[in-house]
Amino acid sequence: MGSGQQRWLSALAVRNVTDSNPLRSFRERNVRIFFGGLWISTIGTWAHNIAMVLLVRELGGTGIQLGIAAACQFGPLLLLGLYAGAVADRVDRYRTTLRLQAAMGVVALVLAAVIFSGDVNLGLVYGLTFIFGTLSAFDNPTRRTLSTELVPPENTGNILALGTSVMTSARVVGPALAALLASAHGTEWVFLLNGVSYLSFLFAMARLDQSRLYPIEPAEKSKSPVREGLAAVWTIPALRLALIIFAVISTFAYNHSVGLPLLVADTLGRDDVAFGWLMSMMSVGNVMGSLLVARMHHIADVWVYRIGLCLGLTLAALSLSTSLWMALILVVPFGMSGTAFVNITTVVTQQDVSPQMRSRVLAITAVLFIGSTPIGGPITGLVGDTINGMWANLYGAIISIVIAIWGMVVAARRGVVMADTVQPGESTT
Repeated sequence: MGSGQQRWLSALAVRNVTDSNPLRSFRERNVRIFFGGLWISTIGTWAHNIAMVLLVRELGGTGIQLGIAAACQFGPLLLLGLYAGAVADRVDRYRTTLRLQAAMGVVALVLAAVIFSGDVNLGLVYGLTFIFGTLSAFDNPTRRTLSTELVPPENTGNILALGTSVMTSARVVGPALAALLASAHGTEWVFLLNGVSYLSFLFAMARLDQSRLYPIEPAEKSKSPVREGLAAVWTIPALRLALIIFAVISTFAYNHSVGLPLLVADTLGRDDVAFGWLMSMMSVGNVMGSLLVARMHHIADVWVYRIGLCLGLTLAALSLSTSLWMALILVVPFGMSGTAFVNITTVVTQQDVSPQMRSRVLAITAVLFIGSTPIGGPITGLVGDTINGMWANLYGAIISIVIAIWGMVVAARRGVVMADTVQPGESTT
């Protein structure tokens, strides 16, 4: 048995269940270094995502074309995400993360160069976005699983929630930065900024003390690794129901890059700069939701349905906003419930699976969450173009409310949902 595995098992045996500090994982030096570099890089990534929306609109893109761009970015995760999770369970996650992050930075720089040259068009944007999305599909489970190796096993849920908190806190800065920089100098400078920002994460990775990691033993080679990952969660009734609810809400209620620009333009009568500020305010709520979940050690399945209902209700209120100020206020609780919903579902699915399945299970939730965008994005764009910006968001809110209530009813009838509070180490099924 290797020293890393011994450290992992020792930490598991002496877990401290009384520490509810949401920032407890930051006591580890590696965690501070890792997330420090990732935060700077993620600012660039969020700026990149907003600049992509602005670029498509500059090139004459409609709601449908915004949906196509979203499909190009997230479609690879839908197609390859489960396989990427199986790969991440078997490879050296440290080296693989380095290579993938470097490649993503290069793609961002190429996109900036194309815009600087004046030869940019929608077809080229779609192509480069698809390449970026493919790299991201493999990076997602690899990088997220690597983050769990930075802390003892009892803090797995905490580090996953903090990872979301770090990434969403970067969205407070990224969208506003993109809107201001793009309006003043052009989207090419935003993509250039993102390409350079990857250097911060690569520098942080180089400074990690690998002797202080809690490495997970690689999974054994299998003829059907994807099927094994699906079986790990699908055979547990509570997890199966939670993932169904998660899939539906993710598909129809998380198309912010399509629905919110249409709401800002059609209903509120504002420009794309207002969209950037709206995304930044939503990120304030995202951070609050992440820290709320980070306080918890073990989460009962009932919270998936409760927070899903809150998400639908707050999205409905946001959809009915009649002024920018109202939208800026309502987007905060929407962002809070949205991130809490993702984090809670992620932690619930991680609580009852083995570490050797971790990347595959993370990939499943990523496919359902991000990979559903190629389906929900074009639908949202079509609703917005056909009706208006309000309904581009309201239809997803209604679906979320209905499916969350349905989940509560089904869970109660089947006895899937247990007590609201479960002690660490106890089963939720």
